[in-house]
Amino acid sequence: MDNSILHKLSYGLFVITARDNAKINGCIINTVMQVTSSPVRIVAAVNKNNYTHDLIAASNEFNISTLSQSVPFDIFKNFGFQCGRNCDKFAGIDYLRSNNGLPYLSKYANSFMSCKVVSVTDLGTHSLFLADVVDGEILSKEDSVTYEYYHKHIKTMPPIAKSPSKKKTVWRCTVCGYEYEGDELPHDYICPVCHQPASAFVKLESEVPAKPIWRCTVCGYEYEGDELPPDYICPVCHQPASVFELKEVKPPEATKTVWRCKICGFIYEGEELPADYICPVCKHPASDFEKITI
Repeated sequence: MDNSILHKLSYGLFVITARDNAKINGCIINTVMQVTSSPVRIVAAVNKNNYTHDLIAASNEFNISTLSQSVPFDIFKNFGFQCGRNCDKFAGIDYLRSNNGLPYLSKYANSFMSCKVVSVTDLGTHSLFLADVVDGEILSKEDSVTYEYYHKHIKTMPPIAKSPSKKKTVWRCTVCGYEYEGDELPHDYICPVCHQPASAFVKLESEVPAKPIWRCTVCGYEYEGDELPPDYICPVCHQPASVFELKEVKPPEATKTVWRCKICGFIYEGEELPADYICPVCKHPASDFEKITI
């Protein structure tokens, strides 16, 4: 089955927030739906591996911030690619608190709602929280971002086929694309851009040449791929595909199989991906990986 069919479902994208006394946290979810009008109730599905899940289960309340189309990729990296057990996700984030004391995004969200849990259904990897909506507010008139819009216009996947020049070893972060040069990557190395550990880096083989590079003539952003999608939007300056120019073409001389997580971009190298594999970065299962030959 082609798992990309799931991208065509009309998901929204949200930041769900909760707290444990003074500790506040949030994570990205894509499953929120109104189920009744009187009383006004919604359901929200949250992965059990998320720290926010534990806070909701303990407090029985949460806020939902509905993300708008102007939301940058950094918001998804902040709330989706790191764990609140080890960091303060709200450091440097514009937010306010609702009447229940929980945070909601005051920027990049077009509305928020405060919810009180009524019941919980165990879905295996996730919990489905049924909740009463007790408060909320419209924050802007901007359209909500959908899952498909996110994949087309917001998400920036790290390039995987670009290789360094001969006799140079490069380690690339599979989350943000940052490159570290050196024969060995220190085991305690932390990416200076997205703060992921050394386990999120892959070693680039010098004998695998680069794919075509399409360069944005406005801001210089580079996209790697055999073809530039005609509806592609530059994730940096938001210019259309027409402002990109072909920079470099090097046909591949060698191939290998990798599996890329469609949620966070993590790369697993190997001919086969174990059926029970769990992404070490975003904790999503093997079904969220796609096979790529480079």
